[in-house]
Amino acid sequence: MDLRIGIIGCGRMGTALARLVDRHGMPLLLANRTPARAAALAADLSRARAAPPARVAAEADLTILATPIDATCHDLAPLIRHARPVVVDVSNPCFDAPPAPGHRSAAQRIAAALPGCAVVKAFNCLSARWIAAHTRSPALVTVPIAGDDPDAKLLVSTFCKTLGFDTADAGPLANSRCVESLTELLLCIGADTVGVRLVPAAP
Repeated sequence: MDLRIGIIGCGRMGTALARLVDRHGMPLLLANRTPARAAALAADLSRARAAPPARVAAEADLTILATPIDATCHDLAPLIRHARPVVVDVSNPCFDAPPAPGHRSAAQRIAAALPGCAVVKAFNCLSARWIAAHTRSPALVTVPIAGDDPDAKLLVSTFCKTLGFDTADAGPLANSRCVESLTELLLCIGADTVGVRLVPAAP
């Protein structure tokens, strides 16, 4: 499957994911608050080009949001929501702060800012440093995904497997709080990822 992947946000996480996607030969659309940064990254990859966020959301089969939560909800959402993209949220909340009113997770807050879009939580349990290492030397780990749209989750699962990951269905988007809590655990123990492959429980 030759998916066209969009990545909005070319910081550490967005750059690490872009290099991993490029290694697997998928076409990429890149956007960043500073367009020159997206253009520079695109020039360093084999099948990437820079574009404004609205075009990325409209043309990509899958759009990864690697942007801070507040920027996503306040600045980015108005630019991309009309395209109704399938969105992958890789963010994590500030665990020291109380949850945003009315939302149990960062992913639910982003979904509320993008009505009509299919939001899937994924990759938040992996650090940019670990993804960069995986790009050089692949290691099979499980990526939990959560979302309310079955077709969108299937698309994200297929994408993850193309990149060399296993996946685990974590249920509806409401369960994204549990997925985000895994990152909180990683911060507590000073780890880069949940570096395990999950095995379904025996019946």
